[in-house]
Parts: sequence; C-alpha cells; structure tokens
Amino acid sequence: MAVLLLFQYPIWADPFSNCDFTVSYIVELNAQSQPGESSLREHSIVWHPLKKKYYLLTDVVPLKSKHHPNTYNTEIHLFSSSDLSNWTWHGVAITKGTQAGDFDRFGVASPVAAAVYNGIIYCPYSARRTSQFSQRGVGLAYSHTDPEQLPWNKTKQPISDLPGEDDDVALVNDNTDHRLHLYHRTTGPKGYQIVHSESKHPLKTNSWTKAVPVTVRPEEVRAQELTGAALINGDYHLFVIEHFYQGGTKIAHLIAHNPEGPFVEFQKNQRYLKPKAQPANIVFSGHITPVVRNEKLEAFFWTVSQQGKRYGLLGHPVLKKSR
Repeated sequence: MAVLLLFQYPIWADPFSNCDFTVSYIVELNAQSQPGESSLREHSIVWHPLKKKYYLLTDVVPLKSKHHPNTYNTEIHLFSSSDLSNWTWHGVAITKGTQAGDFDRFGVASPVAAAVYNGIIYCPYSARRTSQFSQRGVGLAYSHTDPEQLPWNKTKQPISDLPGEDDDVALVNDNTDHRLHLYHRTTGPKGYQIVHSESKHPLKTNSWTKAVPVTVRPEEVRAQELTGAALINGDYHLFVIEHFYQGGTKIAHLIAHNPEGPFVEFQKNQRYLKPKAQPANIVFSGHITPVVRNEKLEAFFWTVSQQGKRYGLLGHPVLKKSR
C-alpha cells in the first residue's frame, strides 16, 4: 500500500497544463487531397529512429461512406512528417481482409499506439469480423524495413480474441525487457475492462500471454475506451475515455511503474484531464495521442471537428519544461 500511495502522487507536473496552444499541427484530408475528402479518427504517432521521421497511422473514413462518421468497413492509412507540422500521405498501410472468413474482413480500426521493435513498426488494430462489425479481435500489422512500402503485412490470426468485443488497441515497447506490451479495451461478462498482454515474439500469435485487467473501472463509469498509451520517462501511461451513467465523458490519465500495472490516477485527487488543457473543438470525446520520442514527451494530438461534417487531427507541442 505504501508503494501505491507514493506512486500515486508523482513529483513531475501534469504536462497537459503545459501545452503550447499558440502552435498548432493540423492533419486533414480535404476535397483536394489524393484520397478525397475524409475524416480521421483514432490515431497513433511513432518516431522511427532510423528514418528520422514521425509516422502517423490513423482511421480514415471517407465522407461518402454510408457509415460516416463511424469506422466501419474502413482501413488504416499512413502519413509521415519530420517535424509534426508538415505531413505527407502515403496510402493505405493496413488493409481489411479480402476473403470470406477473414477475421478482419469488415474493417480494421482503432490504432491507439504503435511501436518500433527491431527497426520494424508494429501496429495493432481492432478487426471487424462480421457484417454487423461484431466479434472483434486484435490483429497485428507490421511494416517492411521501409515503412513507406505499402501495404504492410499482417498476422493471419488475432493476437488477442477475448469473449467480448476487443477494440482500442495499443502497443508499447520498453527496450529494457525485450517485450512488446499490448493494451486494449474489451467487453464481456464483467463489463468494460482495460487489459494487458505481452510477447517476446510478437508475430507468433500463440506467444502472447493471456490478457488480464490492469485498471479498475469506477462504479459511476458505464463504458471505457482506451485512447492513448505511452512509455514516458520510464513510466507507463494510459489515457482512457470514461462514459458515465449520468453525465457525459471525461479522459482519465493513469500511470504505472510496471507494464502490468496496477494503473492509478496520475495526479492526487485528479483522475481526469481538465477541459482547459484540451482544444475546444474536440469530438468523439477527443481521442488523444501522446507523441513520444526517446521516452520524452513532444506533443499531443486530438480528434477535432474541421469543416462541415469532416473531422481530423489537431496537435500542440508541450512546453520544454514539461518534457
């Protein structure tokens, strides 16, 4: 108990109160873009040390899709940038299945966090198995040595497939233990849970440990979505959208010393991010992505409304004293 209490109140300041909102990074697909006018929803941004670039993997939902604004029957696209400001669209990195019976035949989505492992980018995703977009499992895509060679490869089977619906999928790489750590949201007999699994051999689908819960869902919370995960200064951070039985939603910021948890509130008596620490035009509860380079926090990106029905991404750097 003493360890938990000490850890629950970290000494470094909450970085969300220290974003530089005078500097903005915008990612959008307007009518003049090559893929056509589209929205961007859940997203992951990873620094590639060999390519010296940031790579963005994100849900893309064409405005002409009958399912817009939802990520049904959609695919995950790749962008790159050297400075977080100017982004180049490369195309579809993670394709949905093409054959009847494929576990991701009806869409791939929700890339909360990707990770670089031995020079390859690994990106997990939620796989829509049926035309009702149900029976979701966790697939794993991985880049070529050159991430811009598209499309990427995928495992033939899920790396996690629990009794409920598996979604909101993240990978975190801690180079000190030579493992990839998988986090995702699942539903089931015990309701919404955030779970953890790990593997030293990520492409062997049977190498992943049994996923177990790493957070406690408050009694007043009806549902949860995992929307961010990162290793920052040696600690593991999770960002969880929590839907209340009464009222709206808030984003919880949780932290743990160890990848398997337990995850607790980042700040004493402050489970949730403050509204003033986020952009005013966030949508879908503001899917949020911490941008980390060499375990140092660089920026945050949110899902925000843009023009008309279209939504996309907005980022702001953190002030240097917060890194």
